[in-house]
Amino acid sequence: MFFSSDRWRMFSRITFELPFGRLSVMSKRKKAFTLVELLVVIAIIGILVALLLPAIQAAREAARRTKCVNNLKNVALSALNYESSKKALPPGSLLVLDPKTGGAAGTQSGLGWQVLILPFIEESGVSEDALAKYTANGTADAYGGAMDALNALQLQMYICPSDGEIALLKDKFDTTAQNRRGMSYVGVTGSYYGRTGECPGAKLPGKYCITGSPAGSLFATNNYDGLMIHGWSVRLKTATDGLSKTLMIGERWYQARAWTIGAYYTGATDPSGGSGRGATTVSPDGPQPNTAWFSCKNLSPKVPINHDLRSQCYQLHVNATDRPNDLPTSCTSPGLGINDLPFGSFHPGGVNFSYGDGNVQWMSNDIDINLYLALGSRNGGEVTSP
Repeated sequence: MFFSSDRWRMFSRITFELPFGRLSVMSKRKKAFTLVELLVVIAIIGILVALLLPAIQAAREAARRTKCVNNLKNVALSALNYESSKKALPPGSLLVLDPKTGGAAGTQSGLGWQVLILPFIEESGVSEDALAKYTANGTADAYGGAMDALNALQLQMYICPSDGEIALLKDKFDTTAQNRRGMSYVGVTGSYYGRTGECPGAKLPGKYCITGSPAGSLFATNNYDGLMIHGWSVRLKTATDGLSKTLMIGERWYQARAWTIGAYYTGATDPSGGSGRGATTVSPDGPQPNTAWFSCKNLSPKVPINHDLRSQCYQLHVNATDRPNDLPTSCTSPGLGINDLPFGSFHPGGVNFSYGDGNVQWMSNDIDINLYLALGSRNGGEVTSP
């Protein structure tokens, strides 16, 4: 048998000494990698890793989003369990009254709905502690010093796992060592002003918005056509648009304040009777003008889901304490009021919302704005499907 010269170089001759003579055989030579071949292999591995990393990150985000959905589902069901027990949904915030006179209590913060549903998510101890300390100083205030230890808690069910920073962030006005922490979920208080452009200074029949200051003010309007409203508990039978078509709780991350607080009000009250502790024995009732919301937000046509905060952010935005930290130090005039800050998430492309029936659905950033506003109303009579 004959071999070509190239093929022959791949073999070497081995000679064995045997009793009857010599035996020669051909052995295939081991061929080593060249440096070029090694570099090519390394490059291919690098390309494969680069292709694999986005897939790993996408899988991790999918797992985090699933966990967020589970959190929101449990929170929504807890609100509905509260309704089964109390015959109405929890108010978005307790209406703070002066414990001595029953009148207006100034600017103290009421407990939010998220504290009221704690017994239904197996956190009765935290709930009892919060209700006791809420009035520990003789004045009801969820933001008072007696609440510092509770406000430093972080309940995992109230945290979106895609928001890795929230566990490290402190409240905007946490200037010392209180370590007050925020939460990822807030209630929907309504969209009446966004849909109608009307917001009277008193609670009028068929008008579900109240304000004591002009549109564009620091607080913004106080809608109460949603499922989580100020000072009143909403009965499910009033959701004539249908619970499966009415938003109840959604995600947000911008301007997350101490997790227990709901809202506070200041100035003239409804019913009218003055303001300030001890100034009157007339008890304010239900939603109030000049209310600053923290546990709930309005839906506004000017503030879509995951609104671009670089175009317009909170009027009192401060880079040192607010996210994202690359915004301008002052907002574009007139800026957003606290009640109109956007629903948003760190999930690409949208936000998770729970509806009044406990169902959780994904809502894309590009949802039609009129449909979005309609979903915020419990009894607007709008068509809420494309």
